[in-house]
Amino acid sequence: MLETGQQLNEVKEHYGTLASHYGRHANQTCEKMYRRIVSRFLTRRRKVLELGAGSSNLLDWVNSPFSVACDLSEEMLRMRAPRAETHCVVTAGERLPFRDQCFDGLFLINVLEHVSSIGLVVDECYRVLQPGGIWLGITPNGNWELLLDLAERWSLKIREGPHAFLTPKKLRCAISKRFDVITHRTFLLLPAGPPMIAGILDRVSFCSIFGLGFFQYLVAEK
Repeated sequence: MLETGQQLNEVKEHYGTLASHYGRHANQTCEKMYRRIVSRFLTRRRKVLELGAGSSNLLDWVNSPFSVACDLSEEMLRMRAPRAETHCVVTAGERLPFRDQCFDGLFLINVLEHVSSIGLVVDECYRVLQPGGIWLGITPNGNWELLLDLAERWSLKIREGPHAFLTPKKLRCAISKRFDVITHRTFLLLPAGPPMIAGILDRVSFCSIFGLGFFQYLVAEK
């Protein structure tokens, strides 16, 4: 594993170069599925933090009266559409500049595979969440690493940069050390086409039961 500083610098540089065109090349099927999941579990939370927020508008779908978008890359944050309720902070998940228990919701989308220390990030998430706070993480399904690499090669997903994919077992183990897991599912057997069709395919194939799908999400409570 790379040293923490080296890992963070490489990830920062990678996404800094992608910032100007990241939104145009993001997989829209994935983006719409992410919105559904985030809205389902974090709507009505009053103070929400997104780690690795980049240029996305996912915080808008939470509709929280106060939210913070964090990212290593200032370039990515500058590409965000401004929103009065959302504050942008350039920082790493391994060292969050917030006081203890100041958020009641927190989510990370395609972030955990890039961090230098999952343990440090989970510890920081636990520290800044209030008791009863909800943690949501979405990350690629590490059991499908070969297919994920093919998807990147076929431009179904954006280049990862420095990363280490997590299997569902490793993700659950890392989060359950600090949080109570509420639900953990794999999804998106087909990360292309209309989200409605992708969702139907997931259901009829019993995608989550068999651990299928390119992605996984885990929801937990402090």
